[in-house]
Amino acid sequence: MKKKILKMNEFFDINKLSSEKGLLLFGLSMGKLRGRQNAANCLKDIKHFSPNKVAKPLIGLNFIYTDFLYLYNSKEKADILKNSFMSQVIQHKNSMQKVLEKNQLEFQIQHAFNYLVWNQLYVGTKDFDTKFQKIKKIYSKDKKFKEFIKKDCADFNKKPTNNQINFFLEESLMVYLLVKNQVKLPNEYVEGNQKWTLFCYPGKPARSIIYLLKLNPFKIDWKESPYQDSFYDLDSKKLIVASRVDLENYSLN
Repeated sequence: MKKKILKMNEFFDINKLSSEKGLLLFGLSMGKLRGRQNAANCLKDIKHFSPNKVAKPLIGLNFIYTDFLYLYNSKEKADILKNSFMSQVIQHKNSMQKVLEKNQLEFQIQHAFNYLVWNQLYVGTKDFDTKFQKIKKIYSKDKKFKEFIKKDCADFNKKPTNNQINFFLEESLMVYLLVKNQVKLPNEYVEGNQKWTLFCYPGKPARSIIYLLKLNPFKIDWKESPYQDSFYDLDSKKLIVASRVDLENYSLN
């Protein structure tokens, strides 16, 4: 039987996750913690993978709160925003732990779940600021990069201010570093021995993320990982592989 040749911008679900040790990474938007990404909905997303897509019980899951990233666009006073984010993160984590404990017969390895805030990713990355400055320099000279971020701004109904552009650039860089295994990710179950990571989020990835994965500015090749240039859309239940994205004809809708 001939292997089906996938068309550009054509994506499908994962049948089975890699049988090697790995980490699912759930990116959590602060504005969605009480809605699409509340504990009950996150549990549904987890159950989409487990048990049907798990080849071997060698997978951990890290929840990543994007709290600090949202400082780019907030007009709130620092102390008010700090207390708001702290409260939201703690409430969500506690709710998540409760629903996982209620389902402990299904998820018996409770220490496979870990919780991180955005700041922890900075200290888990070697020279994040230096890398970020390089990405900003690339962006300043790359017309395509500018075009795609401008389209991202329009799709998310955001003005292309310097802060919003930096938001997209930092988000894209962090996702790129995460799927390339360039960030130390604490997880008691996997213990740093992951052979792959898969970044998951409800919605298609922004063009800026796809562009950076395709560009691979630091020329990193994590050969072991089958998902090193991929992003999993928890809404459409599809694996978006950057190499198969035609950004000129790519839509976030």
